[in-house]
Amino acid sequence: MPRTGRATGLALGVLLALSASAPAAETLHFVMPVVYGTHLPGLGEPAARFTKLIKEISGGAIEFDLKQPGDGTQPQEILDKVSRGGADAGFATAGFWVAKLPAAALFSGFPFGPDAKGYVEWFLAGNGRKLYQEMYDQAGLHVHVIPCGFGGAETSGWFTKEVNTQDDIKGLRMRIFGLGGRVMSRLGATTVLVPGGTIGLSLDKHDIDAAEFLTPIIDERQGLQDHAKLIYLPGWHQPETVLELLVNEDRWNSLNNQQQALIETACQATLLSTLADSQHLQSDALVELAAKHGVRIKTWSEEVLKALRTAWDEVAKDEGDRDVFFRQVLEDLDGFRTPKPIPPPPSASATP
Repeated sequence: MPRTGRATGLALGVLLALSASAPAAETLHFVMPVVYGTHLPGLGEPAARFTKLIKEISGGAIEFDLKQPGDGTQPQEILDKVSRGGADAGFATAGFWVAKLPAAALFSGFPFGPDAKGYVEWFLAGNGRKLYQEMYDQAGLHVHVIPCGFGGAETSGWFTKEVNTQDDIKGLRMRIFGLGGRVMSRLGATTVLVPGGTIGLSLDKHDIDAAEFLTPIIDERQGLQDHAKLIYLPGWHQPETVLELLVNEDRWNSLNNQQQALIETACQATLLSTLADSQHLQSDALVELAAKHGVRIKTWSEEVLKALRTAWDEVAKDEGDRDVFFRQVLEDLDGFRTPKPIPPPPSASATP
């Protein structure tokens, strides 16, 4: 069995053992608004997967009441609302909070960052979980955070013309935000603010030459293949999207160890199961876009990727100079990802 399958099975085994030993108790209810609608494959569905799992393995003793986007809470309000106790929990991605927490981008997906497997290793075997919680604590936010799913890797976006060299980026009008947008701007592109619902129209009117939106399967549902026929890979600006469970700190601290363990392990099982299936979900969407809709899928040239990487290093340094915690997290993550040298074997003549 693959390592991910074994890990998922182990997590579920722990869940079943915990639930089997749990005494009957009054049901705990958590009102939980979500950033993405649960009808969206990859980005939204993991929240529903988690709530179903925690209810099943707790024997109905723990229930999370999902609130779809806009049902009393707007996505950008979730963090503050959970911190204040206006909601018991929230299912989101930390990228929504970068305006107030610059390092949040590093826990949600960022240029040339880890893929899903890399994030799991950093969260479970490195300092990822510790630093993730520290980010919210330092900001005075009263939440307990748990990585709880993956939304999938993005492409580099949809293009109406080819970008074969670094010079082709100059003057390119592109819908792209955040750190990725700053990288493109540094290389001479013009970033344009375009609402997600009007991307197709903006491409048709030639207001933009390219657009980054979400993952391939959601891009397809948005119908972007009807407005542009060229995609570039890899999605250097966001190789993965990490989804988080936020629980109000007072609610979390009121739980006993077993209840906390059930929620933590349910999130870990969801994290690992989405790791296992998100790649296939997105790759299948790319195959369909090419075969059914005539979309060309190209790989960036080495020249362009090198230029993007160099520009990212400059943007990251600037961000680290402005925000000490951003630099601390990025240095830790880069250090964790750097392969450690294997020491040479002892000499055969060495004495024991």
